[in-house]
Amino acid sequence: MTGRPCSKVACIDEAVSTLTYVYADSMAVLGPLSQTAEPHSYDLCARHAERLSAPKGWQVVRHVVLGSA
Repeated sequence: MTGRPCSKVACIDEAVSTLTYVYADSMAVLGPLSQTAEPHSYDLCARHAERLSAPKGWQVVRHVVLGSA
């Protein structure tokens, strides 16, 4: 593995997305993998990023890079 691992416990896949939470707005934001690892974010592999869900009442915002999806 050349990149960062997925933040999910026991997952050995390489991370492709970064997840952050905006608690004040009840929002989970999933975007492309950040340039550097941040202490209050989670790096997710493709499988876990695709399956991401948020708590009831929260919304998930998915940012994609144009031309990559």
